[in-house]
Amino acid sequence: MMDLSLNATTFLVVFAYVTLAWLKTVSSGNVTIMDVLWGMGFVFIAWTRFLLTESTNLAAVACLVCVSVWGLRLGIVLHQRTKNRGEDPRYVRMAEAAGKNWWWVSFLQVFVLQGILLVVVALPIFALIPEEPQTIEWTTMSILLSCLCLAGFLLGLLLEHKADMELKKYRAQHGPGHLKTDGMFSVSRHPNHLGEAILWWSIGAFAVIVGGVDALPVLIGPLILTLLLRYVSGVKMSEVDLQQRDGYQEWVSTTPALFANPIKAILKKNAD
Repeated sequence: MMDLSLNATTFLVVFAYVTLAWLKTVSSGNVTIMDVLWGMGFVFIAWTRFLLTESTNLAAVACLVCVSVWGLRLGIVLHQRTKNRGEDPRYVRMAEAAGKNWWWVSFLQVFVLQGILLVVVALPIFALIPEEPQTIEWTTMSILLSCLCLAGFLLGLLLEHKADMELKKYRAQHGPGHLKTDGMFSVSRHPNHLGEAILWWSIGAFAVIVGGVDALPVLIGPLILTLLLRYVSGVKMSEVDLQQRDGYQEWVSTTPALFANPIKAILKKNAD
């Protein structure tokens, strides 16, 4: 039997993961499940590589822990948010456009595409948990920079979690159909996406610190994620269903879509 490389095994695990998720939707018709499974996909990638490689150094362990904490938290939050909501309006529109072919179009347009994106965004994980054993020579500078990356990851995780909890509380009080424009959402229209971008750039930077200049290409992962959050799935698609809500135009005119002004955030916090 031919031995597969770690990268090839990772690709097969991701393909099996999205295929099983798609098969679930064939019976349930709920494509939104892929959004819930997005974060967990990175957890599967990290654990697959960690369990199948001999490279169990400190960087690999740190990567595994950070990705697992982030992915599990995101999966739980999204499951709680969507379990009683029904299909996401984005997918409803896509299904209407595809018509009777949606059952297989969704496989390519949603599941396979997200599987490809999972692999691309996860490039820092590939570098931090490589196939070949990696010896890391820690210096004072690399330790300090790694601590900064950890701080960045924790900051991003905190921003994402706090925004999700604010939104959960708001929806519990006001119900669906209302627009949250206060709290963190008065500094950035999508602070949870901002937190996600920050933490993935921190993981990418850590990969470069550990791997050196040769690891710079892995920053394509955080870059693609940031562009998607800002111009595709994050801001653009999610705000299609917000445009008719009261206060939307004023909110857009006074609040940046993603990247918040940290000074404004501090002043806002003090004002509160």
